Amino acid sequence: MPVRRARLERLGCVLAILAGSAATARAQSLDEASAAALESSFVLRAERARQDGAEERLRGAIDAFMPTVAFTADRPIKSQITYSPDAAPPVVGLDATPRRAPTVVGISASLPLFDGFRRWNSYQTARTLAESGRLLLIGRRQQVLLDTAVAYIAVLRDTRILAARDAQLTAIRRIAAFTDKQFELNDATRTDVALARSRVQEAEALRIRAQADLTASRLEFTRLTRMAPERMLPPRLPDGLPRSADAFAELVRKANPDIAASQLEAEAAGYQAKAAVADLLPKVNLQFSKVAQLGYSPVLDRITDTTTRIVATVPIYEPGSLPRIGEASALALQRGYEAQDKELATLTSARIAFARRQATAEQYTQLLARIRELRETMRGFGIERAAGFRTVLDELNIRGELANAEVAAETVLNERDAQSLQLAAAAALLDASPGGSPARRFESVAPPPPPALRRSLAAAPVEAAPALRRSEAPPAPALRVSRAEAEPR
Repeated sequence: MPVRRARLERLGCVLAILAGSAATARAQSLDEASAAALESSFVLRAERARQDGAEERLRGAIDAFMPTVAFTADRPIKSQITYSPDAAPPVVGLDATPRRAPTVVGISASLPLFDGFRRWNSYQTARTLAESGRLLLIGRRQQVLLDTAVAYIAVLRDTRILAARDAQLTAIRRIAAFTDKQFELNDATRTDVALARSRVQEAEALRIRAQADLTASRLEFTRLTRMAPERMLPPRLPDGLPRSADAFAELVRKANPDIAASQLEAEAAGYQAKAAVADLLPKVNLQFSKVAQLGYSPVLDRITDTTTRIVATVPIYEPGSLPRIGEASALALQRGYEAQDKELATLTSARIAFARRQATAEQYTQLLARIRELRETMRGFGIERAAGFRTVLDELNIRGELANAEVAAETVLNERDAQSLQLAAAAALLDASPGGSPARRFESVAPPPPPALRRSLAAAPVEAAPALRRSEAPPAPALRVSRAEAEPR
């Protein structure tokens, strides 16, 4: 039995080591980084708190249609009643003359029957602003996901650039060492040696700069996700974007949450202007009260008054009412113009970003072709250098040119991928849905059912487009405008 137990313990240790090695070897993905960023983002938490306030404001606007109920208790501490002339009042039948301050206890209820549609317009304002807040929350999620993805690919970019600078430094050191040997054999001059050493120093400085850039990118990624970047896999970028700028602009117009939110804010300002007109309209209230006065007089100990009445008020003049109406109307016009400008600016930015993404993709293709040509040149350069047809300066120049071309290609590749992510974020394609699984973080979902309080914005059919990189074509995108309660907390 002890031998068997020892074998089992050794087997358990081996399995634990293997499990730890597997956990260590597991690579990070952009989906995991996005989920961590959504969970730890203070910006998103602040946006959720703001949306909670908007939802509470909406519930308060609904409660405004309920009656106002109050309980009243009035207990005098000290009271003195005098009469003029100072004589005892005659007693005829029941003595109803008060000789003390009575205690008053009562309950009252007031239900507004008509208030110039102020409560209705206030409810419409709160409802519209609540839905606008839900759209803004979706937009903030898109921004958090975009920042995380850009930081993710920046770490990959700087890692590859550092590898290129390391390779450049190793190659130039080899050239410098070979030049030193040639100088010992009188096949190179002191100028060649000094030039090679200066290029080594330049390559070391470039490597130090690349290392600093990588450190900064890692810190930025850690700030967004609260996790250190380790063994990061190449991301699967969103696809399904339209092929033309006009089609993409139409998609952004229908799916961008910021555009829809600005339009809803303009609509809410219109309701506020209508609510301000209530100052000039009559008001009708239904009131009910039941009040008991205790200790009214020596003879009448209690008087109970139960009254139901309708109170109508017709405003004739209220100072400042007309300026308030004019101010609300001007604010509604301002919000309307701002919403139109927001839509125009967003669509223009979308067209510009689409054109830049195409130009960057073409630029990256040209850089890849240049790198292939430089590498072909490097293969024949060694033979020519050994035969004496090339100098040390030529070899150093071609090596530096190749390294700079590789770094430029990595920079343009990162720019292209970042622009692809920006295009997807503008069309609200970076997030499947509030609370969606990380596995579908960059996929579209079917249009949700229309919410109870507001319409939903469904996107129009999108033209087919080739995949950007490492992804499958998703179905037509749709913007979710439903409840914010689905947001994970």
